[in-house]
Order: sequence, then structure tokens, then C-alpha cells
Amino acid sequence: MRRTVVAACIAAGVLATSLVAGTTAASADPGDPAFGWRAPEGNVHRDVAVSGAGRVYSLSLPEPGEEDHSWLERGRWLEWERLEIPPVTTGGVIAGSPGDYAMAVAGNASYVFNGTGWDDPVTITAQEIGTSKLVGNKDGDAALLWSAPGGRSYLSRLERGGSWVTNRVPSVLIDVPRDVAINNAGKVTVVWAVPKGTTAEIRRTVIQPGATTWSPSVPIGTVEHPRPRLRLVTEGEGRETLLARNKLWRQASSTTMPTYQFRTSSRAELAASDSRTRLVWAGLVGEEHRFYSRSVGTSWGSRVLMWSSDGPDECPESPWFGVGMVPGGRSYVAMAVRTDVGETTEVCGGPFSAFATLDKFDGILNISGGPDTALQTTPYQIVGGTSGPIVLEYEPGNWTIDWRMEFYDR
Repeated sequence: MRRTVVAACIAAGVLATSLVAGTTAASADPGDPAFGWRAPEGNVHRDVAVSGAGRVYSLSLPEPGEEDHSWLERGRWLEWERLEIPPVTTGGVIAGSPGDYAMAVAGNASYVFNGTGWDDPVTITAQEIGTSKLVGNKDGDAALLWSAPGGRSYLSRLERGGSWVTNRVPSVLIDVPRDVAINNAGKVTVVWAVPKGTTAEIRRTVIQPGATTWSPSVPIGTVEHPRPRLRLVTEGEGRETLLARNKLWRQASSTTMPTYQFRTSSRAELAASDSRTRLVWAGLVGEEHRFYSRSVGTSWGSRVLMWSSDGPDECPESPWFGVGMVPGGRSYVAMAVRTDVGETTEVCGGPFSAFATLDKFDGILNISGGPDTALQTTPYQIVGGTSGPIVLEYEPGNWTIDWRMEFYDR
């Protein structure tokens, strides 16, 4: 049974909708703050997505014991609706195009908004879901990589308009770094690290749309850390790019194995659109933090310096950055550097920050003011769809606001 948003919110005892709608400034450049957009401030992290209709969706994910509920939010401009659901610490939300479609995973249940209201929750599995990662493609098909009690890995897939199908990922060891991606055709790829003393072997397996068996797991390469940080992205057309610690691999086509490309920063970030991928990283030159980018389609573009700022090395978590891409290939990058340690305190303040917009290749379209934040303690989340705003979600780390969503023009 499908419930309207208002009815669902009333049933939960909550209805929070602003009465004033904003408009978009006609003269805004891409990457400028979006006029007329503002989200309810939150006390916890929210996973965010933007639908083909330009609506913003979020799922709040409180830490254990932090809240007695989670929120499913749907908004546009200043108008926001909230649905209260049982508290969950793991899950996410994806959105699709065309239309106003979104799907959220909260624990072991999923909630679908298909244009007019939230469907009743559907149980994905009777097992308890531990850690999980939800990814989606342009159409709104979803893949959920999750751990059961004891650490075994499973993949649950949901084709838009269909039902969940769950398969064990048999090759993945218990409690190892892993990541997942789904392309526009529905092919799902899982990568993971197999510890081998002081190094790790990176392995890969694939399951095709409609299939129930995985391809044989194959080694990609080796990195110099037993538990490396993994980042896997796929272009909608299918080419995958993988970061494992400070090494990068990429497919020449959607049907070939990823091959080693080069070394980069161990804190680099990736984002992908339908036909291109962007790599972003930062480096310290003297006392100046410099933020760089390269994009790739069939070949890698040149390194581009996006922005730089002075900052001390006494602030170990500085600099901080995040990147997102939208269909068509435009990229958005949030960057921040903490300011000097004060004379009377050892706390790093600031920051100096910027928000960069790049075209589908490497041209800088705009540099605007960045996140209004005092500390960078968690990664920046940057998302966008085929229309609507670009959303930046992050933790300011100050005394008045725990988490914030900011909006930028396309």
C-alpha cells in the first residue's frame, strides 16, 4: 500500500513543511550558492540524493543511542517533508531519473518514493544487517553490499519497480576493506583487500544483470598496506576506476580488466558520471596546500590546479575536500584548509575554503566561497542529479550546528 507523504508523516506524528518557497537566481553562475534553498538543520549525518525531478532526499543515520528515531526527508527550495522511522545506524538513499523517484535503505528495510508517496517498508532480508553500502545508477536501480552477523558478505539488488534479490558474495573474506559499484546496465562490481602480512592483494568479482552467480574472483594488484582505503566508481557506460591506498587502476572499456595507471595521494577522491571520471587530491608545497584534479574518458587529461591556500602542518586533518559529478560530466569540488594554531590555544581554527565547478573536461567554470565550517572531521558528501541543485553535506564541527546541507547552482 502506498501512503502519501503527508499521511505518512501524520501517522508518525510529524509534519514539518515550510510555507515559503524560494526561486532560483537567474544570474547565478554554476557553483554559486543556490538562492531560495535551505534544509532543516540536523544533529546527525544524513545520506543524500537528488531525483530526476530535482527533489532532494535524505536519510538521517544517528550513532547508536544518539536518537530515538531516523528521518526520511524530501525537499525542494524551502519546502521540506519529514517521515519519522525507527532509528537506524546503517543505510543510505539513492534517486533516479526520469521522474521523482527515490529509494532508501534503513537497516534491513527499504522505502520507495515513486512520485506520489512513500510505499510501505519492505524487508530486504530477515538477517540483521551490519555494515552496508548502498549505490545506485542513473535509472534508480540499486545495489546494497552488506555484512551479516559473523561478517559474511552479501549483495542485495533492486531493479527500479522490481523486488529485492540477494546473493552471497562467496569470495570476500570476513572483515576486510571492500567497495561496490553499479553501472547503468545494472552490472555490479565488488572489490576487496586480502591481507598478506604488511601488504594486501586487491581482488575483484562481477555479477551481471539478471544473473545469480558471480564471476571468478581475480587479482587486480598489490598495495603496501594490509587494510588499504578502497574507492571504486563506475561510469554509467561501464568503465570502472579503483583507488587502493595510493594506487589507481582503470578499465580501458567496460569488458576489460582494470589495469594499473599511476600512484597518487592516499587521501585522493574519485567521482564518475556517464562517460568520464574525476580524480581530486591535495598536496603541500612549502606551507601552501594545493588542490589538484585530473579527468579521464578514453585518456587522462592534464593536471589542473584548482585552488591553493596557506595552512600549517600542525593541523593534521587539513586539508579536507570532496568531489561529486552529475550526468553530463560537470564536477563540483569542496575544499578547505584550517587556519593557524592560535597563540592561546592548540585548536586549529578557520577555515579558508572554496567550492570549484569544472566542466566535463578540466576547465574551471567558477570558484565560489566554500563550506562555512570550523572543523573538517568527516568527508564532504557532494551529490547531484539530472536536474535540481548540487548538495553538499558535511559536519561543521562547531558548537551550534552538528550537521549541515548546503545547496549550489548547477
